[in-house]
Amino acid sequence: MKKTITMLILMIIHAIPVLNAQQLSPTGICYVEVNNNNLLNAGSYKLQTSGKYLFNVVNIFAANINYDTSRGRPYLYCNNNVTKVLTNASTYIKPLQDKGMKVVLTILGNHQGAGLCNFPTRESARDFAQQLAHTVNTYGLDGIDFDDEYSDYGQNGTGQPNASSFVMLVQELKALLPNKMITFYYYGPAASRLSWNGLRVGDYVNHSWNASYGTFSAPNVPPLTNAQISPAAVWLGNTSNSTTTSLATQTKNGGYGVFMWYDLHGTNETSQLSAGTQTLYGEQTVLSTPLQLWTQGTNCDAPIGLFTSNLTGTSVKLNWSAVGTNTYDVDYKLASATAWTNAATATSSTSVTVSGLTANTEYDWRIRTNCSVKSTYIFAPRFNSGTGTTNPSGSAALSLDGSSESGSAGNLNLNGSALSFEGWIKPSSFKSASPYISSVMGTEVSDSNSAFLRLGDASLANNKLQFVLSINNVQQKLASVTALNANTWYHVAATYDGSNMRIYINGVLDATKSQTGNVVSNGAFNVGYLYNTSRNFNGKVDEMRVWKRALSQTEISQNMCNVTLPATSLAAYWKFNEGSGSSVQDTSGNGVTLTLTGVDASNWGTDVPCTTGSQKTGSSKAQKAVGQEEVMAKKQIKLYPNPLSTSSPLTISIPEEYNKGRLSVYNFNGGLVETKTLKAGANAYDLSSLSMGNYIIQFESQDGGLKQTEKLIVK
Repeated sequence: MKKTITMLILMIIHAIPVLNAQQLSPTGICYVEVNNNNLLNAGSYKLQTSGKYLFNVVNIFAANINYDTSRGRPYLYCNNNVTKVLTNASTYIKPLQDKGMKVVLTILGNHQGAGLCNFPTRESARDFAQQLAHTVNTYGLDGIDFDDEYSDYGQNGTGQPNASSFVMLVQELKALLPNKMITFYYYGPAASRLSWNGLRVGDYVNHSWNASYGTFSAPNVPPLTNAQISPAAVWLGNTSNSTTTSLATQTKNGGYGVFMWYDLHGTNETSQLSAGTQTLYGEQTVLSTPLQLWTQGTNCDAPIGLFTSNLTGTSVKLNWSAVGTNTYDVDYKLASATAWTNAATATSSTSVTVSGLTANTEYDWRIRTNCSVKSTYIFAPRFNSGTGTTNPSGSAALSLDGSSESGSAGNLNLNGSALSFEGWIKPSSFKSASPYISSVMGTEVSDSNSAFLRLGDASLANNKLQFVLSINNVQQKLASVTALNANTWYHVAATYDGSNMRIYINGVLDATKSQTGNVVSNGAFNVGYLYNTSRNFNGKVDEMRVWKRALSQTEISQNMCNVTLPATSLAAYWKFNEGSGSSVQDTSGNGVTLTLTGVDASNWGTDVPCTTGSQKTGSSKAQKAVGQEEVMAKKQIKLYPNPLSTSSPLTISIPEEYNKGRLSVYNFNGGLVETKTLKAGANAYDLSSLSMGNYIIQFESQDGGLKQTEKLIVK
């Protein structure tokens, strides 16, 4: 009686799904390799006297974690045989469930670099967990089994195993599937990464079993008890009958609640099964129905390269990459809903526009390919429909807390001989603990695969910029001369042209380093995060851009607040004008959505470096009336002479088309020296308040049509 009560309590604590009245003790777990065997054969074996089915849980072995290099996204892949099972669930899954069995889908790597242990952020782990949950719900499965094999960590620019990944994945999945099974095949890097930040994998999985066939070894997955573990691992057809009996004896004597059988074939296995069941249950195993043959499924892959664009608040464009000349079925739904709405059936296009959305709301979408059969669905990243009009001021920036908040853009391939990073940052504070790093943006897979911009380093002041590129398998570093101040907006830029690395601050060249060679950078690109969360950026970000070419100083200084589109070699451009939500759209046209982690409405604000009506939010009326190039040619303030001495008169000429505007003068540390109003035409400027040094002159016209920054040198 006490044992029964204890088991009931454990079931409640760990949310172990209750099977049926015929469940055996220990529970029988069976793996079926569906590439070669019919899943239905798991329902053919019974105990001779009691008539109970031998297997309580049947694992479909196996679907894969593949990697979409175009989007930098791990995705769930089902080969032709797994596809056949799932898309014909009424034939292969439901009959087993009708017999009281649970049918679970095993997930393992596929030599593409993606695995259980290298999700770089919680958002990426949540995205994969959502894919798994959608698959379970769509095909009527009873849970997910994890097997950390064949990932080939590091391939395709993916990261190596980290401490947080597996814990985050199972935690996110359990939140989505609270009443389903989650199990762990105790093997690979995941077996040594079972706790992180006070969280334990064992708090979110129901069972774990030994993965070394023919041995008896209990997995150490706290707080799982003996009732939830199989120390025995029997490989049917390869483990001897005598060893099978020995493993069964140790299981029974040790009070373990699970017994795992691997690789059920399409031939009669009653002899070896009986070698275990006679000890475990006191009964022989018999065939209750004839075994069934298996014929291979037809190849039909779902499309990848999924992304959203043109979010208006009430509509969105859903995009994907073509798979041959096939057609596609596309559905969408509210993230909170269970029913899907069809967006397109048998379309030959690679995009579809969905209308009638609710503004600022989370949505899911899915797509499958129509071959001679249908593929399984692939589930796209969740998206926010947006507000449509952004915030009331027309301009916004995002604040990050330096700890748990950041943005993930997926994979960006920046390999080559030239690139540029630029954006506005307003640090709230700088890291006070070693290595004194605040990450701004970029990719850091390894020392031989990285390109990023950050503040500080172990041997660098925590408020100085550092530009880092992997060239010739070494991280080449360039530090700024200028130190930044907290609570001050700065435009920061870093360029590489194959000959020199350069850093610009507020449009002015600050530091240069001679360097040759090609950059190797192909991996997960982040904003506000690199390597680990202790290095997250604390402050505000705006107007972040990535280029696959080296910008000139003129381009940087004249386009700090906006870029005219389309723009050559612009890889990604996040304006942060959404003003709300958990994603930032890429306005470059490349669909590189920035997915935000840990943010809510409080992270968004209207403290921006470029005000409404300036280049930040678009063209003025004059720009709309004439060509952009013509307008930009007119829009130039002039400083002369420059450089000059403190005793020389300075003239600032404002184009006649602007009635007046505001002039701001900053020292090279970003401190505001003074502001004044200037009218159109030539304006004399009094230098008496300025000492020798370098200054930033910024002019903004009253109508917002011109915002220009220039460097002033006072000798």
